[in-house]
Amino acid sequence: MFIRFLYITIIAIYSGYAYTYDPYDCLNDIAKVDSEMTIGLGTRLCSGSWTQEPVKCYIGVSRVDKKISRGIAIELCAGSVNADETVKCYAKSGDRELSRGLATQLCGVKVPEDF
Repeated sequence: MFIRFLYITIIAIYSGYAYTYDPYDCLNDIAKVDSEMTIGLGTRLCSGSWTQEPVKCYIGVSRVDKKISRGIAIELCAGSVNADETVKCYAKSGDRELSRGLATQLCGVKVPEDF
């Protein structure tokens, strides 16, 4: 009986944590990853992020493309809901000889245009 209670308690703790991630957590995570990133850029990356995917994407794309600028990496990863797929898409752009800007436009989340 005690083991069952312990098991349920552990599941409840980890399940609750998964649903409490918010943009402030994202800012904290990106500060650990890139301590030189300004708060403005961090805010752009983390705006509306309720999962760790934008930070995971930022880390992943920085490994795939060592020369990518922060701004382009942020533009690519902001709003990402699946870091692995976003990074894979960006990596494929080299096969098509797309520029970083075009690869970001193709693989990143669409930003609403002003109307």
